[in-house]
Amino acid sequence: EKSFKSYKVELKLKMKIFNSNIKKAFASFCLITSLFVTSESATAFPIYAQQAYANPREANGRIACANCHLAQKPVEIETPQAVLPNSIFEAVVKIPYDLSSKQVLASGAKGGLNVGAVVILPEGFKLAPAKDIPEEVKKKNKGVYISPYSTKAENILVVGPIAGDKHQEIIFPVVTPDPATDSTM
Repeated sequence: EKSFKSYKVELKLKMKIFNSNIKKAFASFCLITSLFVTSESATAFPIYAQQAYANPREANGRIACANCHLAQKPVEIETPQAVLPNSIFEAVVKIPYDLSSKQVLASGAKGGLNVGAVVILPEGFKLAPAKDIPEEVKKKNKGVYISPYSTKAENILVVGPIAGDKHQEIIFPVVTPDPATDSTM
C-alpha cells in the first residue's frame, strides 16, 4: 500500500510539472503570437503605414492603413469646390464613431479609440507652411501633428494616432500650387 501511495504522489508531482510546462509553453506561444498579431495591426495607424508602404494606396485602391478598427466606418470630407492658385484652404475630415467604443490601452485598461487619417491630394497641393496657417485653425488643431507622407509625396498628408474622443474632426490646412512658379501645373 505504501508503494501505491508513493506512486500516486509521484504521479501527481509529475502531472503538476507536466501541466506547468504545458502552461509555460502555451504562454510562450500566446506571447509570440500576440507579438506578430499586434505588430501587424500596428501598421494600421497612418503614421506606421508610412514605414511599411512607399505609397499608401494599395493596388486595389484601398488606403494601406485602412486595416484598423474604423476601416469600415464612413468618414466625411469637406473641401471647397474651387480654389485660387497659391492660396490656403481647409480640408476637413470628420471621423464620426460611437464614443462608447473602447480599445485596450498599453496599461491593459480600456480607453477611448485612437484615430488617424491619410489625405491624398492632387499633385502640387501640399500642407500649408506653419507660418501661413491662420491662428483659428492652429487652435482647432492643437495637439494634432500633420505631416507629408514622405519627401517624395508632399501631396499625401498623414496624421495619427491621436485621441479620437478629442479629435472627431481634423482640419488639414492645404496650400494650392502656383502655376506662375511651377510650369508643370
